[in-house]
Amino acid sequence: MLAAIDRARAEDEWQKIVTAAKKEGHVVLYSAFVGLATHQELKKDFEATYGITVDILEARASEVRERIRIEQAAGRFAADVSENGRTTTTLQIAQDHVFEPYGPLPSAGRLKSEFKNDEIRLPVFAIIYGILVNTRLVKPEDEPKSWLDLIDPRWKGKILSDDFRALGGGGVLFYVLMEKFGRDFMEKLARQDLKFSREIPANERRIARGELPIYLPDSLTSIPGLKGLPVKLVAPKEGLPYIGYDLALLKNAPHPNAARLLMEHYLGKKMQQSFADLGLLPVTTDTQSQLDSAVAELEKSKLLGTTDATQMDKMLALAREVFP
Repeated sequence: MLAAIDRARAEDEWQKIVTAAKKEGHVVLYSAFVGLATHQELKKDFEATYGITVDILEARASEVRERIRIEQAAGRFAADVSENGRTTTTLQIAQDHVFEPYGPLPSAGRLKSEFKNDEIRLPVFAIIYGILVNTRLVKPEDEPKSWLDLIDPRWKGKILSDDFRALGGGGVLFYVLMEKFGRDFMEKLARQDLKFSREIPANERRIARGELPIYLPDSLTSIPGLKGLPVKLVAPKEGLPYIGYDLALLKNAPHPNAARLLMEHYLGKKMQQSFADLGLLPVTTDTQSQLDSAVAELEKSKLLGTTDATQMDKMLALAREVFP
């Protein structure tokens, strides 16, 4: 009986937020995911559903963070919600103090166990990384079945990689592999003469052309764009590294109720399906349908681990030491 009363009270409180959000009529999102196709769908769907317009500013993670810091310090409160990687969001919480608790959301209880929310950070999707191979140069029986297979002598001088010494997929991979396998493994990998390049789309095309047989790490989001080319994203048995993206409510948000409604909308089945269609990992327990078979299979893979923002600078320094 008490549980039913509590549910009714929560539903009533949420409806008040929805009503207030519609009166605000507008919400502003600052996003560090440049070119995310789902943003356009979000704008159309959110306005059609609630009559609330959405403005989205996209920029690099560091640029979004700095813009928010400057605006908050100047008392110019333009944005309502931040969308950024967990590392940057965590640093903003610790150093910039620009967010405030977003309060209860109806769908927060449907988050997967791997994706923990707190009063500030709301997980909404994740980027997962595997190994891209050229299927003409790497036979199925020779595909890396484990991350440890990368130190096989056959791959010496034949691995193209995002730079382990910088923020991005390479930095995430170095962090997770170091945590999982230790320095001895990473030093053996360094002796494989990895070829670092930060030109991700160009790197994928180099693998497709057969310049090199292996590229690491590559994101699952690349799979739709590489369809029809002689490449395959491989998931080692230990699992896949990932980096989560969070939403956070800004202090003194001009449209706080619309902001909370937008955050709830991100956890809805339609948005989570859109993320899955793009090769991003959904964070809710809802079942996604009609996915590309290759994407669907990889999204079932175990997660190997992610980064800790407080340790990232230390790990990047270590990467520069191991890979001078």
